[in-house]
Parts: sequence; C-alpha cells; structure tokens
Amino acid sequence: MTDLIQTISSIVTGVAIPVFGIFLFYDAKKREASAKAGKAEAENITQYAAQWQKLYDEKVKHEEELNGKIDALYVQLNEQRDELARLKKEMAELVVKQQYAESQKCTVFGCPNRQPPQLLYASSNHPEQ
Repeated sequence: MTDLIQTISSIVTGVAIPVFGIFLFYDAKKREASAKAGKAEAENITQYAAQWQKLYDEKVKHEEELNGKIDALYVQLNEQRDELARLKKEMAELVVKQQYAESQKCTVFGCPNRQPPQLLYASSNHPEQ
C-alpha cells in the first residue's frame, strides 16, 4: 500500500505539478505580454499626445506673432490717419491764407507805390492784419 501511495505521489509530483505550473505560468506570461502591450500602447499614446502638444504650441506661438504684427500695423495705421488729419488741417489753413492773400493782391501793374488794397470789412481772424 505504501508502494502504491509512493507511486501515486511520484506520478503527481512528476506530472501533475509541472502541468499545473505550466497553466499558472501561462496565465502569468499572458498577463506579462498583455502588460507589455498595454505599456507600449500607452507610450504610443503619450508620443502622439506630445506631438500634438508640440503642434499646438507652435500654432499658438504663430498666432501670437501674427497678432503682434496686426497690432503693430494698427498702430502704424492710426499714426498715418493722425498724420493725414494733421496735413488736411494744415492744407485747409494754407488754402485760407492763400485765398486771403489773393484777395489782398494789388491788381495795378507797373505802379511804383504798389500796395495791396485794404478791405473795409476785414475781420480780425486773419493773422496778417
């Protein structure tokens, strides 16, 4: 009877335990392979996310540069508008002065005492008076 128990125990030890171990390690290997695949996928996703982040940062930087250029152009445009308004005002003043000078022009040619005629109704708004 002991021989039978010893034989059964040697069969179990020699065959059943290795087969049982194979199934245990097969699950462990399967989990390890799954973990490696998951890790590789996570690294892939991280790499894609990093590339998208880089592209987004470049886009934001480019937009900021363009906005800065646009702002500078608006400043320049406002300066030119101010200069145009100043020049229009100066031109209007010069036209008024020219018209005033034209009205004061002496029309008698060859006169040695040539003087511009004085208007009887001249106003005090003109700086030449």
